[in-house]
Amino acid sequence: MTGVNPVTLRAWERRYGLLSPHRTESGHRLYSMADVERVRAVTAWIDRGVAVSKVATIIDRQVSQPRAAVEASAAAVVDDTAASAEPWKSRVVAAVNAFDIEELDRIHGQLHAVLPLPVVYAEVLLPVWRQYLGQSEPPSVQWQFLDSFLRERAFQRLGYLRSGQPRVLLASLPGPQRELEVLVAAIGIASIDAQIILVPAPVDLSDIQYLAERCQCDAVVLYGEKVLDTATLARHLPRLEQALECPLAVLGSLCEIQQEQLERARIICLGGVHQPFGSHLKTLLDGRLDTEN
Repeated sequence: MTGVNPVTLRAWERRYGLLSPHRTESGHRLYSMADVERVRAVTAWIDRGVAVSKVATIIDRQVSQPRAAVEASAAAVVDDTAASAEPWKSRVVAAVNAFDIEELDRIHGQLHAVLPLPVVYAEVLLPVWRQYLGQSEPPSVQWQFLDSFLRERAFQRLGYLRSGQPRVLLASLPGPQRELEVLVAAIGIASIDAQIILVPAPVDLSDIQYLAERCQCDAVVLYGEKVLDTATLARHLPRLEQALECPLAVLGSLCEIQQEQLERARIICLGGVHQPFGSHLKTLLDGRLDTEN
């Protein structure tokens, strides 16, 4: 189910505490679906360049933070049943497996009507999207169907100009990024009443300053999922931060992978798209965010 052989699973359990399977009386390991999902998460982080010894800390931090965000957001939702992610995820999966575009569109609209925006993506849509993505290589036709649908709807949400609002340039850092994750980041930025200037394809850092100046941006946010090399972290990003006339921040899994290095370079970390980063960015735009925090 995971593509990871038993010897590796046992090593991850003994050396790094990544797994804690149930044991039968005879000593056989029994893995739950939660264990399966955890293994998939481990392999995803390893594919991004994270050392296996550091994966447990990242995953455990991810588990605690989204749950706290969901609990805080759920207080604003009248119907507690509607606030539960699992039934929504099941409905999305059923619609995707049936390739029912009308039902998927109906569910998508209902999600945005009853759940807070961070919950819609962090707890429902992106987990299902990643589940399909991790099931086969190349990605299955179900994943392609869902990915195409979500990207189209994301572009629709980003199509409204917000004149008079702070301008935020969002660009991808070097390295392969999935377009949907960049679009979700853009939606999160736009949700704080910011005018988003989106450059989804990776841009050379030397061009960021020119783009920011030409667009008269109030902030620049760089999106990254992969490990950055030492030269980029130690020289290129700090040089860009000093050259810009507006704040520079990083968003995405990179904030968890290389948080210490980014903070050492005095680059602001907004967190991952699964986290409620909107208020953090709004504070940055208001000029109240110190990179020491």
